[in-house]
Amino acid sequence: MEFAGIIVVTVVLALIFKKYIEKKLFTKAKEHGIDATSLIFITNLISCIIYFVGFGWALLVLPITHTFAHSLFAGAGVTSLILGFASQQLFTNLISGLYLIIVRPFKVGDTIDFQGNVGRVIAINLNTTIIEDDKNNKTVIPSSLIITNFVRILN
Repeated sequence: MEFAGIIVVTVVLALIFKKYIEKKLFTKAKEHGIDATSLIFITNLISCIIYFVGFGWALLVLPITHTFAHSLFAGAGVTSLILGFASQQLFTNLISGLYLIIVRPFKVGDTIDFQGNVGRVIAINLNTTIIEDDKNNKTVIPSSLIITNFVRILN
């Protein structure tokens, strides 16, 4: 029962934090003309940390984790190695997305031309950038493609 309680508290805390940030910081950012891209990234990062700490704490409560800790750590090492090879493209997109968020060659609201797709940037995530054209069609572009190809910023 304690495990489920910790999970529920973690989810509720993360949701409350995210709603609070969206309500307070995004309105302040708009008032002062601050780009929301960094705020979105920081909000998602802190939410992820809340989930990670909460779920980790919940796992420590389970008696099985104390008994089989060494086996779990050895299995986690082998699993990490296998997942690392299997998700190489995902990690490439994550690192490219982090670069896009830190360097900011363009920001949310800019109009860009990427391989003939012209549109306004509506979201920049770690994995993808989403642009929307004049007809409200959305194009999802993996971050690794944006880093390795030519992007023209139109405004």
